[in-house]
Amino acid sequence: MDTTLERIFTYKAKANNDILAAILLFDDASPGKEIALRILSHTYAVDRIFAANLQLAEHGYTSPNPIEAPSLDELSGAIKTSDQWYIDYVSHLDEAQLAECIDFTFTDGLLGRMSREEMLMHVIVHGEGHRGQISVLMMQNSITPPGDGFTTFLHKSEASSRRRPGGSSDTVESQPDQNQLTMARLAKQAPVETSAPAAKPNSRLDDLTESFRAAVGNDSGLGKSLMFDLKGEGFIFIDGGSVTNEDKPADLTLILTIDDLLAISRGKLAPMTAMMSGRLRLSDMGVAANLQGKIQAVFSKMRLAS
Repeated sequence: MDTTLERIFTYKAKANNDILAAILLFDDASPGKEIALRILSHTYAVDRIFAANLQLAEHGYTSPNPIEAPSLDELSGAIKTSDQWYIDYVSHLDEAQLAECIDFTFTDGLLGRMSREEMLMHVIVHGEGHRGQISVLMMQNSITPPGDGFTTFLHKSEASSRRRPGGSSDTVESQPDQNQLTMARLAKQAPVETSAPAAKPNSRLDDLTESFRAAVGNDSGLGKSLMFDLKGEGFIFIDGGSVTNEDKPADLTLILTIDDLLAISRGKLAPMTAMMSGRLRLSDMGVAANLQGKIQAVFSKMRLAS
C-alpha cells in the first residue's frame, strides 16, 4: 500500500468484512438483525452514490435508504465488490484529481459540490459511524462486536514497520473500543429529559398534540400517515395536515412511551438510540427508513417553535 487513502480504504474493507461476519451471530428472528442489515444497506447505497459522483456518472438511486432490505449474502457480495472498487480507484488518483471539485445533485434534489478528496473522506466517515451503530446494537443483543480501530489495523497489517515484529494480539483486536462501550451505556440510560411529575397524562398528551399541530401546519410533508402509539397514554395520528388522537391504521406506527417521544421531540434522545435499546418499535422498517428525514424535519419544526 503506497498511500494513506489506500490504507484507509483497505481498512474499510476489512472492517466491513468483520461486521458482516458478526451479523451472523444474531438470532434470525431478532429485530436487531434486520436493523443491522438496513443500516449496512444504507451505507452501501451511499458508497455507490458517491462512486458515481466521483466518476461524473448517473447512479440511479432516488433515496439512500432502499425500501427492500437485501439478504445478508447479497449484501455481503455487493459490499465486497464495492470496497475493492474504492481501493482500486484511489490507487490511481493524483493530487490534482483529488483536489478537483465536482458538481452533483443529492437524492433529495439539492445541489452539491465537493472535491474528490472530500467525497472519499465522507464515504469513510459515514461508514465508520454506521458500523458503530451496529456495534452498539450487537452489544444490546449480547454479541461482542468486532474491533474497528484504524490503529489496530495498521499495527497488524504492517507489523514490522510499526515496531511490532511479532504482530499485535488478536485478543486486543477483538475487543470493542471505548467509544462503543460508552455508546452502549448511553443506549441503556433512561431518557435524559422527562416531563414534570405533577403533570397529568392527558395534559401532556394534549400539549404534545398541539406541538405536532403547530409543526405540521397545513401539510406534514410526510406523504404517508403516521401514528405514535404511546403505550397506554394515548395516540397521536398524523395524516397530511390533520393531527388527532385517533387510534386507527397508519402507514407507519411508532410505539414508545410519551416520555421518550417528548425526549426525541426535544432532541434529548436520538431515535436510533431509542430503537436499539428497545424503547422504540416500528411497524415497518422500510417505510421508516424512507420517512426518516421527513419525520426529523417535523421534530425540528417543533424544537424551533418551543
